[in-house]
Amino acid sequence: MRLTRSKKGQPTGIGGGSVAVLVGIIAALIVIYILVLPPRDRAELLGENYTEDGDGDGGSSVSGNLTLLMENPGRLDYISQKEVEHTLPSINLFTTTNAVVLESRQSIYVKNAWFDKSFMNMTFSIPEMDNTENIYLVFNVKKHGGRLIMKLNGYDLVNNEISTASIEPIELPKRLLKEENVIEVFVSGVGWRFWSTNEYILESIKITADVTDISTRNSELVFQVTKTEKENIDRVFVKFFPDCDIRDVAPLNILLNSNKIFSSVPDCGMLRPLEVSPHLLLSGENRLEFSTERGSYLIDNIVVKSELQEMIYPTYYFEVNKSVYNGMNDGDLDVILYFEFVDDIEQKKAEVLVNGHQRGIDTRDREYDMNINGMIKEGNNVIEIKPKATLDVVTLKVYINKK
Repeated sequence: MRLTRSKKGQPTGIGGGSVAVLVGIIAALIVIYILVLPPRDRAELLGENYTEDGDGDGGSSVSGNLTLLMENPGRLDYISQKEVEHTLPSINLFTTTNAVVLESRQSIYVKNAWFDKSFMNMTFSIPEMDNTENIYLVFNVKKHGGRLIMKLNGYDLVNNEISTASIEPIELPKRLLKEENVIEVFVSGVGWRFWSTNEYILESIKITADVTDISTRNSELVFQVTKTEKENIDRVFVKFFPDCDIRDVAPLNILLNSNKIFSSVPDCGMLRPLEVSPHLLLSGENRLEFSTERGSYLIDNIVVKSELQEMIYPTYYFEVNKSVYNGMNDGDLDVILYFEFVDDIEQKKAEVLVNGHQRGIDTRDREYDMNINGMIKEGNNVIEIKPKATLDVVTLKVYINKK
């Protein structure tokens, strides 16, 4: 290009702004060219894989492996029976009441004179106040003189002269009793007869009571419910057979996991079924408690039965477009169902349904796959897994393998 000089002697040529405009025009033309290219040519030019999803009846093209479904199912449980019975051992509920001696002394000597006095305190405990009745003080009198005075926890119990060797048992009122008690024993004064002495010698002193042992009137049974059973429970029944004498027993109380499900005197000698809410059963440890306040029960044939609903098996969906479907029918590609398990030790058994077509799995391998070409349809597809034993599935995948 020929250069000329300006009037000031400087050279002139193509300016920087003109170059930028030219570059922009060229770039725009390239972009337009790429956009108007056919999809296949455009993919080849840009170095991309091309998958034809058209609706035409022509051939199909799928490059490499294409994943149609990827899931992580985890543990799939299996229950072979329609119901689960928890058979529990027999229990015996009863109460026993025994006469016991709370405190005893061989002898007690008390006296009262002007210059010599002697008194005695007798202490005793009642550890189970609610289960203790008929509390009495008994003793014999060997020697007497004056009025014998006894106080129970500060309240007058005896205040009179006793001239007989044996006396009727003295009842200790329960309203005056506590867990720890004291009986004060002393004798009245001699008054103006300063030369005399009032005294008592008591022998074979005992405090007796009727104590009821309640440790055997309660019983607790424990049983386990699996997570699979819990998640599939439809109805729950508790059955038991009570052997008892209806005239001698108090109501029977039954609790399931601390929830009262029965409180009545049952028909003795007859099997009693109870339907309870499925929500009362827990996954894991469960407790069934029996108790009564009085009498004797032999509870036999104890069963907790769960009726199970129809198992709900995991179901997965995936789409197959026309190009994949045509490629499969043309023999250009395979649709593969792939499983990855947690180990290669346990036997894995399952029934696999693809669009209603059944295939079986029976293997110890950690990985397992199957060709499902003959089960696939264009559009929406469904896979259902029915385990025949508890199954741990790490990965479930459906993918296309181009031949």
